[in-house]
Amino acid sequence: MLEVAVIGAGASGLVAARHLIHAGLRPTIFEAAKTIGGAWTPSSSSALTPPSSSSQKQLSNDNDDHHHPASKMWNGMNTNLSKYTCRFSDWPWPDDANVFPSVDEMHDYLESYADEFLTASTSSPSSIPCNFRLECKVFNVESSSSQAGQQDGNDNNKYKVEWTDLNTQTTHSRDFGGVVVAAGFFHTPRWPAFLKNRIREEVLDSSKRPRLMHSSEYKSHFPFQDKNVAVIGSSFSALEIAAHVSQSAARVVNVSPSIPWVLPRWIPTITQDGKNKDGGTTMNILPVDMVLFKRKSSYPQKEEISMTPDDCRKRHEYLRSLVGHKQRNSTLGEPTDWEEPALVAISDEYVDLIREGKVEVIHGRLVGMEEDGTLQIGNAPTAAGSEVPQPHSSLSGIDHIICCTGYTSQLHDFLSSDILSALNYESEDTFCPMTLSWDVLHPTLPNLAFCGMYRGPYMGTMDLQARLAAGVMSGKISISEDEYDAAMKTSQTIRNYIPRAQFPHFDYPGYMDSLSQLCYSGNYRPKYNTDIGDMIVPTFYQQNEKLSDECSLEMQKEIERGQDGSRMPKIVLQSILGSWSFDRHIVHLQTRKVERVYGTVKFSKYWERSSSSDNGNDDDDDTADNLFSDGSKGDNPVLYREDGFYEYSPTQSFEVFREYEYECNHDALEIYFVEAGKRAHLFLSLKFLPETMTALEQKFDEDGGYWVKATSDHLCIKDLYSATFRVKLNGLSASEIVIKYRVKGPAKDYESTTILRPNWS
Repeated sequence: MLEVAVIGAGASGLVAARHLIHAGLRPTIFEAAKTIGGAWTPSSSSALTPPSSSSQKQLSNDNDDHHHPASKMWNGMNTNLSKYTCRFSDWPWPDDANVFPSVDEMHDYLESYADEFLTASTSSPSSIPCNFRLECKVFNVESSSSQAGQQDGNDNNKYKVEWTDLNTQTTHSRDFGGVVVAAGFFHTPRWPAFLKNRIREEVLDSSKRPRLMHSSEYKSHFPFQDKNVAVIGSSFSALEIAAHVSQSAARVVNVSPSIPWVLPRWIPTITQDGKNKDGGTTMNILPVDMVLFKRKSSYPQKEEISMTPDDCRKRHEYLRSLVGHKQRNSTLGEPTDWEEPALVAISDEYVDLIREGKVEVIHGRLVGMEEDGTLQIGNAPTAAGSEVPQPHSSLSGIDHIICCTGYTSQLHDFLSSDILSALNYESEDTFCPMTLSWDVLHPTLPNLAFCGMYRGPYMGTMDLQARLAAGVMSGKISISEDEYDAAMKTSQTIRNYIPRAQFPHFDYPGYMDSLSQLCYSGNYRPKYNTDIGDMIVPTFYQQNEKLSDECSLEMQKEIERGQDGSRMPKIVLQSILGSWSFDRHIVHLQTRKVERVYGTVKFSKYWERSSSSDNGNDDDDDTADNLFSDGSKGDNPVLYREDGFYEYSPTQSFEVFREYEYECNHDALEIYFVEAGKRAHLFLSLKFLPETMTALEQKFDEDGGYWVKATSDHLCIKDLYSATFRVKLNGLSASEIVIKYRVKGPAKDYESTTILRPNWS
């Protein structure tokens, strides 16, 4: 039986071991940390241990810190892709899992996966369970049979693996018939070169300011209370950390070298309703990956490896249609060169925090730091709508710098020079550091494979890479010389192609299909989601029909929830944030007298009420003292503040103001009166649904917007208020709001119509 060393016990290492066992091979996992889970290990000491029955080391029951050296996640973080993408093909999530799992949920999922597939009680009776060597750091892997790059391709190939037992500080060595490198892409923090000396200085002098931190070290916003923080970068982590740290920091500045399209985790889309004979539309609110990861062609989709300028423009246009005007009318702006590949970042709060001034953006690249800690910023891109590039600038008064500047590979720490040479390895190439067939195999390195060298929580990719590696090592999958040659040329093309896309294999559906064709020798077709427009889901790339049926049903329920209106309140509330101009006409139906109120409205999510409000109230509002009322992001009610003039007659007018609080409560958007500076009783409870729109009506809507509508009644003593709210959405942004009240009572009989249009900032 071939014994295979697996380096790393993160997601890719676990799935590699699972498929090696399934292929009849014997894996040994080497992990430098005390626990499994890799980057998804919680940063607190509550991290769980690996499966007890398969672990070679039992953790003591003392209170030692179980912090995982590879953990890259902060407390309270959730995945930016849903559980439908963040899953292995043959292991479903529990029914009560969040759609976007937390770090703890991800780690529990990996634990349960290991318990199911890597222990003695659950692995195949004919195989031996996985052997775990925890706290064992591999420092050398080399070919022990012949020179790397010249091996004979038979089962006599051996690899010498050397490691240090971190408990005993002793070194060990053993030959294995194969090696799977699953150490991950996110390993060694990457710093701007000019900061390296500064890091050494901080070690010697803890009073140095600003203090430096890499995003991998960020765990909580609390240590930054009342501090000025600069977040460097424009990646997923940069935007999310900037938003997260704003909960405590006095000032947050994001120094952004590029401009991504920023999408939230939930996306509203409009699709043609085939059931409507008039060609009407249906609105659906789905996880971002269910919107983005769709087929361009039926299975198997050929992978695209380069993007023409026209491809890039179409991608930018599509992303703008999802985002709407909100990003364009913020200091972040939109990408300016649409002939370059689009960058995408996912954050629910970032753009709104910018629009409300809670996060500042400086376009440019951090290029230096003066002795007093002043940051030098240069090479700024042109802001959207600007004809002149922004000048070189500086930033002073910063207490902390969080560098979200990515990672470099650590393969040179343990792979021999012969192996690295065969891989054409370049450690500083953060995009694609080596040349591999399908990012898994090399034709001159038999029984050496890579799994998980792919940025992001794309667990379906890891799964298929592991299947391919195990199949080739066991002899169950045969790859021809021509297939290897073509794949190596593709890999080299990806490395050399300019401009580079955001990810090496940016065509996720095409890459998944290519791997599955290899794993099943072209003799398998998924049961579900094989047509144009279907979403890519890992579960559909395995042969257990029961699992596929269950996943298909689960996804259908997700789609139905996206259409039932329950997710609409959050989308609407997020879309209306910002400043608006309003014009209200009040028509008294008995006398036909018309009154007018006009002015500005501001919907603010990250608001603070001063101890002395405009109406002279001096009481403190305990729930409004911080930007996030319960300390968790996104739960603060939205404050509606109206300031304007009331025209009682052509010659009489006076200033007026009004406040409400808007808050999501399950499937309703609730509006509360604000009296004396504090929330009072409930006014309206609104349940939004898309308005029916025929194809003809949509054709004449020039900006491609669509309306959602809610109605509600409120009895105020003896007066009945019948309200109708209509909001026009363009992607994630509202472009018009129409509010109508029909008020009837013993002394009242009028109709009020308010039209709000955004003030572009």
